[in-house]
Amino acid sequence: GVGYGEAEPQLRGRANFNAALGACDPNAYFRRGERQRPVLMILAGVHGAEVEGMIGALSAISILETGVDIAGREEPSLVEKLGRLRLIVVPMANPDGRVRAPYDGWVGLPEAEMHRVGQGTRRDGTAYGWLACKAVHPMRGDVGGLGGYFDDAGVNLMHDEWAAPMSETTRALLRLVQEEGPDLVLNCHSYGGVPALLHTAYVPQAVKEDLARFAGRLYANLADAGLRHHDTLPEPMVEGPKGQVPPAFNLTSMLYHSGAALPMTFEGPHGLADGSVPFTYEQILQVHQVLFETAADWLLGSAG
Repeated sequence: GVGYGEAEPQLRGRANFNAALGACDPNAYFRRGERQRPVLMILAGVHGAEVEGMIGALSAISILETGVDIAGREEPSLVEKLGRLRLIVVPMANPDGRVRAPYDGWVGLPEAEMHRVGQGTRRDGTAYGWLACKAVHPMRGDVGGLGGYFDDAGVNLMHDEWAAPMSETTRALLRLVQEEGPDLVLNCHSYGGVPALLHTAYVPQAVKEDLARFAGRLYANLADAGLRHHDTLPEPMVEGPKGQVPPAFNLTSMLYHSGAALPMTFEGPHGLADGSVPFTYEQILQVHQVLFETAADWLLGSAG
């Protein structure tokens, strides 16, 4: 990963986030309200076959370092806004999985191929698919081709064992969040649908409500740019009503409990051939840059 903008370690308290809440004093962890530079973290490539967020993250790096995105277009608004933040970019969290994905992108390819490469296959060649790929974890044993979801040890970083992480990458990501206390984390994934923000489970109601408000802003900005998006905001719901399978306490949930004030999972489009709404590579890049500008506006507005 790479960081831009000065950190403000003098605002770090003497407690970890969990203990600070136990003390009823969040400032014992980080005095976030005194920050001159709100902290945005762009996390991409947790699933190695989902290349779109990685490209978006690399474009953010290009914008800050050169003033132009990876398509060579000037982005003065993003340069100015991102330059006022402490920006942390992890463009490829799972290089193991990325190596096993033979494509630079998915535009025009069939969904079945994305599932074969992304979630892997059994020894008889049949695809695990989604959600069945999560029912074997770590992914070992009946494996013909290990999918790009996983690191080389078969760990899906979204569903590690939080009490004793199996992956060194998981431990490194949690340490990074603990040290930085980011105000907003964009956990960038991609799938066969239109751009969407997912519900973050097992976080306070106020955080869920902020996520819904952020999603409303993002969807409006995507619409203004002429880009399709999900129709429904992530509902600030209570987890696991009686008789229902509760949602997973996944990496995005854990990032909150490690110190991220507002973590969210973003699903960008693959642009698959059999998707209901086609996306070009140019549009996919634009989707991510709208996401980053929405995040910067949110943080800079919150900072006053």
